Amino acid sequence: MGSSEQVEAEKVLLLSTHRRQAILNEIQRLKVESTLRPQSKHAKDLPLEKGSLTLSSISLPLKKEYVRALAAAGGKGHHVVCLVKCGEQVVCSKLTSTVASDIKNPCCELCIPGEIILKDIYSDFTVIFEVYCLQAQEEILPHEVKYHIKKNNKATPKKSKHDSVLSRPNKESPAGPQSVRSPSFALMGYVVFSIQQMNKKIWSLNNTPTMSPLEGTVEMRVSCVLTTSIEHSGFLTMFEDISGFGAWHRRWCVLRENSLSYWKYPDDEKKVPPIDSIDLCKCITKEVKPVSRDICARLHTFLLETVREPLSEERDTLIKICKGDKTIIRNLLSADTKEDRIKWCAKLNSALTAVKLWGK
Repeated sequence: MGSSEQVEAEKVLLLSTHRRQAILNEIQRLKVESTLRPQSKHAKDLPLEKGSLTLSSISLPLKKEYVRALAAAGGKGHHVVCLVKCGEQVVCSKLTSTVASDIKNPCCELCIPGEIILKDIYSDFTVIFEVYCLQAQEEILPHEVKYHIKKNNKATPKKSKHDSVLSRPNKESPAGPQSVRSPSFALMGYVVFSIQQMNKKIWSLNNTPTMSPLEGTVEMRVSCVLTTSIEHSGFLTMFEDISGFGAWHRRWCVLRENSLSYWKYPDDEKKVPPIDSIDLCKCITKEVKPVSRDICARLHTFLLETVREPLSEERDTLIKICKGDKTIIRNLLSADTKEDRIKWCAKLNSALTAVKLWGK
């Protein structure tokens, strides 16, 4: 008891216990729902693409009374570890400890080192962030006893290849080889959040015990990114404004992640930079679909509208609309066939939904 090995074993036991329970819950969900994606209210309307979530700069404010008492007594404090759960995934942070600091300038914050990353999660995720503490103890066993090292006071004999300086303990476990027990780490509070709360920096811990060394809040940076890229390529005919006259030009277009880039020929994609790109992050089109005939009479045409800051002395053109503090660019794109138009619209709508949910 009290050794670093015992604390690490308790951490592994904590992680394994919660991972086992999460997997059992996921198995039960699969039996009931019979779907790989967890069912939710808007799950059918959301894209199937997955992303990754990163928690960094995690800081846990400590109670001032606890810090003063720890500095005055010179105790070891607590061992702290964080668990992040999402579906069947349970990820653990690095183990850290509250240690006695200078009584005049005590440190009132505990920083969790490193990052916690969740991979392959859907955009309608629900993440549970939990904080666990374990009271630190003085190590009571000397090194030789802890590692069962035999001491021999006689002259050191020549060591053979089959000799071992370690002896096996009398019992593998005090409770027997089939014993199962709960981890000693105690829950000190938790936070539940989804993609809508990612911009928050300070969170309140729920169910924080009165005797907890923590103040009851956690500061952390939450960021997520789409990891499954949406890609599509093919020829589209684009409308361009040339000196006030409209012209249609056939371009090789490539949809990749959050932009639609285009070249004159397919071979140019690997040789030269694109003629231009349409940034989907600046797109204000809610749904990509065939345009009405009063906008364009050309068959299989759809519209992508983007917005940017206006330039000085900018005026309206065939593809540009100036509205005070913003300028709207109309990108008219025409597919060769109805089938091509349906594919392009579906891919662009999936990309726009993913951009709105996950960002860049």
